[in-house]
Amino acid sequence: MKIRLFIIFCFWYGLFPLAATATATNSQPKMMSTVTEFRAGIKTNNGTAFTRYSRVLKALHGLPSKPPNGGTVTTNAHKKSGLKIDFSGVGAFYQYLRSLVSKKQPPLPPPPEPPATPRLVLLANNSFDAKCLDGSPPGYYFRPGTGGGKHMWHIYLPHGGWCLTAAQCATRSRTALGSSTFYPDDPTNATLSPNFNGILSSNSTANPPFYNWNLVRLIYCDGAGYSGTAGRLEVHNDTVLYLDGWNIVQAVFEDLKANRGIKSAAQILLSGSSAGGQAVISLCDRIAGALPWAATKCIADSGFFVDSKDSAGGSTWRDTAKSLIALHKPSWLACMDALPDTDHWKCFFPQYTLRSVKTPIFVFHTLFDCTASTLGGLLPRNDSYTYPCLQEVSWTSTGIIKSKEWSRILWKTNYCTAGERDALFVAASVLYDELESTIRSVGSVVAFIPSGMAHVTLCYSTWTKAWIRGTSVESLIVRWLANNVTNRFVHM
Repeated sequence: MKIRLFIIFCFWYGLFPLAATATATNSQPKMMSTVTEFRAGIKTNNGTAFTRYSRVLKALHGLPSKPPNGGTVTTNAHKKSGLKIDFSGVGAFYQYLRSLVSKKQPPLPPPPEPPATPRLVLLANNSFDAKCLDGSPPGYYFRPGTGGGKHMWHIYLPHGGWCLTAAQCATRSRTALGSSTFYPDDPTNATLSPNFNGILSSNSTANPPFYNWNLVRLIYCDGAGYSGTAGRLEVHNDTVLYLDGWNIVQAVFEDLKANRGIKSAAQILLSGSSAGGQAVISLCDRIAGALPWAATKCIADSGFFVDSKDSAGGSTWRDTAKSLIALHKPSWLACMDALPDTDHWKCFFPQYTLRSVKTPIFVFHTLFDCTASTLGGLLPRNDSYTYPCLQEVSWTSTGIIKSKEWSRILWKTNYCTAGERDALFVAASVLYDELESTIRSVGSVVAFIPSGMAHVTLCYSTWTKAWIRGTSVESLIVRWLANNVTNRFVHM
């Protein structure tokens, strides 16, 4: 069978002539000229000779060390025609190709490593004595990197809002947002939010930039965006809560250093969505400073909450920030040290803090984020997140910020109250203005701001559908990772 393969490849690629009555005399010059052609092709590394050489070497692997000893051979494939092949003049050429196999043929590459299943790591005995709200151990899911991603690390902070009162936190402590007891060891078939999709996926098509990186997905169970330092809190009905967000982060990194090999990291990406995205902006420099041996960058998805008036003229988001600080005492040290106590609430809002972030950071946020709009009091609470006045907003909208085209393209004004419309416009304008101003003055920030209403995008499979005028968020992130971004503010 091996001899047949050799014969077929040689005839197919024209290495020696095929004739029913070929003789040694006629075939010898043909063979020697082909050897010369091969050598020339090898030297120039191009041309058809080199292509034939590469393909024939594959066919020769494992063939016997000697060709048939002269005479004529009738192949099974040509018995009906009686076609015969004279091998008497090709022995030297055959041995020449055999030598190429042994000396030049590179080893076949190993098959790609299959992605590992993320596994739950619980930190019951961490040195920071960090706990989830209910007292259960904090933890994270870990999926080791493969291939070229073994020294690349992606650390993700999931979304989940905040609890702003002791009663809210007590209720939250009995859910997956306050207890690690709800998390399975193998999350493959679990209904986690988010699951391992989008930029968390191990599929190279779904997640080209990070599919083979080490992935660390924290359990969000502290209720304060991974930043609380208040510690043990006794509330009514003998309930004890633990407000340990920042200690949880420290415990996770302690374990990553001791047991997961993050000390050999070349690149670290810290990303998060919603509450996790706000935490990324607040903690990016601090976490990067704790990992000085690696190049660290941050991605904040849907975490740019805006300090602006709500539709009733109040300050819903500002009240949220003040309540969070009063209960959890978040660890926003650099920001808080620069402000009087009465202004510490500003450290919640990226519009006041982003200018001071020195670590490279990528901001993704839709102009009319539906959840930010409801939580901030810009639109009435709607659990299905469908708003008649925003029906025309989409990834492909041609609406341009600050353009009169908004009313015609993005809005069905008859379905919005004047207060709702004005509040959304103001919030979108603040988002746009602050990012534009920050990017002009701070070289570390890149932003992608589509004129849509989605809240949390990058950790879902639809993340590759976010495009703005020919630029996808995926392609911009890839260029940003490679320090190759010229337009740092991509917007509608």
